[in-house]
Amino acid sequence: MKKFLLSLILFILMPIGVYAANYDITDQLIKAEIINNGDLKITELIVMDGTFNGYEKTLSYANSLLQDNLSSAENNSIYNSSGLDLLTIKGKYVDKVDFETFNDSDFETFSLTDYASNGEKAKYTRTTNYNSYTYRLYYKSNNKKVAFLISYLLHDVVVLHSDVAELYWNFITPNDYDDINNIKVQVLLPNKDNSDNFRFWAHGDLAGEINKLSGNNGVIAEIPYMEASSTLDIRLTFDKDLITDQAYVKKDSYLTLDDILTVEEQRAEIANNLREELKAKRKFGLMSTIIMIITIIVLTIFIYFKYGKSPKSSYYSKYNREFIDDYNVEVIDYLMHRKITPNAMSASIMNLIYKKNLSVTEISDTTSKTKEYKFTLENTDNINESEKILIEFLFDKVGKETLNTENKKEFTTTDLKKYAKGTKTCNTFVSSYNTWKNEVVKVGINEQFYVTSSVPKIIGTIVVIISYLVFMYNISNGIDSILIFILILLAFVFLLYSLIVKRKTEKGSEHYSRWQAFKNFLDDFGSFELKELPEIVLWERYLVYATIFGLADKVQKSMNVKIKEIDMSTYDYYPSFVYLNFGPTINNSINNAVNSAYHSQAASYANTHSSSSSGGGFGGGFSSGGGFGGGGSSGHGF
Repeated sequence: MKKFLLSLILFILMPIGVYAANYDITDQLIKAEIINNGDLKITELIVMDGTFNGYEKTLSYANSLLQDNLSSAENNSIYNSSGLDLLTIKGKYVDKVDFETFNDSDFETFSLTDYASNGEKAKYTRTTNYNSYTYRLYYKSNNKKVAFLISYLLHDVVVLHSDVAELYWNFITPNDYDDINNIKVQVLLPNKDNSDNFRFWAHGDLAGEINKLSGNNGVIAEIPYMEASSTLDIRLTFDKDLITDQAYVKKDSYLTLDDILTVEEQRAEIANNLREELKAKRKFGLMSTIIMIITIIVLTIFIYFKYGKSPKSSYYSKYNREFIDDYNVEVIDYLMHRKITPNAMSASIMNLIYKKNLSVTEISDTTSKTKEYKFTLENTDNINESEKILIEFLFDKVGKETLNTENKKEFTTTDLKKYAKGTKTCNTFVSSYNTWKNEVVKVGINEQFYVTSSVPKIIGTIVVIISYLVFMYNISNGIDSILIFILILLAFVFLLYSLIVKRKTEKGSEHYSRWQAFKNFLDDFGSFELKELPEIVLWERYLVYATIFGLADKVQKSMNVKIKEIDMSTYDYYPSFVYLNFGPTINNSINNAVNSAYHSQAASYANTHSSSSSGGGFGGGFSSGGGFGGGGSSGHGF
């Protein structure tokens, strides 16, 4: 996240043509050579992969946290260097690196300059700080891998104790920018040491290891990954005789190897205890994860059979031509989807027209590209509560209680569109639509099509909370197994399933099968022979049900084709052409109006609630802690 924010800030602040930093530190290899006079020559190879302008490196020759106001036996400022000389800065594009890369001859040497701009190459600037120097290295890259090679000499680093020589140095000190991958640090003695005085420790990430080199001439510490703000230091004791030029070694102390061993044994014990604790936490975290995954699978099966698997229906026919008259047409939407869609409102209006509560006439308007219709309220006989709410909404609000010459209320499809889109009326539209929907849902619930239970939702909520806690426990303890990500994904999928799972009652299954067969019949209406179709007097009512199933347009076209094949002179009843051709129009009008109302409401909310924001922008494992040595090195890309 820090790198992302930094990249965002740089992208905003940098002028056009300058690279915005977006990179990874793929390798950091360090070779530290102890000189026989007590100095330390360090060569660092830092590899960046991505898009950037360069790398900024701070080299400290003294650690200001080390104190010198203690007794000489406890004085830890002795581990600091007395000064630093930069030797070389080089760079080049690379594919892969190892310690042999240090000797490559094709590195490009950087030149010191007082000022350099982003986008330049092989230049560096220097800033002098208290006990440190900061070097800004310019070497632009666009999705390439660059190796920066920095070599410097630290004076007077080795400490001579009464019985051993010691090096105690911070090789990586905290920075707030970059995580680092593949860290390797070699510390080479002036010569091989086969004595018992050759001991070594590393402090930092407990995942690291430090081991003796095969020639007994040094050690190598390795860490696969370090987070930003982490520290790595190495402590090394060896034979004093390897420092052959002791005349210029100014640092001495009363410490002994036993004193150092006592301190490091305590640190090692703490580290081992931490490792055991982390091992136990990892075991607990992974076991908890596995148990939760199994639990979710078992609960999914349980909820499916208890609350999701509906009883089988006794109705198996593909087609059904018979109506189920126990409830109004809009309730079918709840049965089929367990929710109410705009199709239900269209079908309800169609049903009111079919029952003669409403009448409809086409409006002649040559300027309109679509057909427009006028609705008239003829009566309110035999209407239910949801139809009453719908009529009041359409004629009193949308139609604004407009009366015709016969003193009857009217509204038009044009009125409906304007009301839905209006910034002042869209909220009323949505509110009225939701009131009507809720009434239909209430009727649907009373029909007992579904088993209603809050148990799946409660189980789903509890499972996702526990899974999230297990996930966070693993993350906070550095456990990055793929299983924890599988768990959190399964938990949220399970929650979603528990919220939408539904189980029909026997009545629900029976009615669902019959209405599905009825839908199949309407869908294939045009493929039937005339003699196979019900009497024409029912066709207008079929169109009502075609609307609830979203088949109004298809059924209307099939009906018009069939009517042309019929000798209408033999029929006393003739279906209304207006009614037959009006179904798709009202369906489209309702769907568009509902969508427009929700869109207008969302846009209105966004306009009134908008806001803006800005941002600136070893022989075993390591011991814990770190940063107790002298000096240090840190850096980050830019």
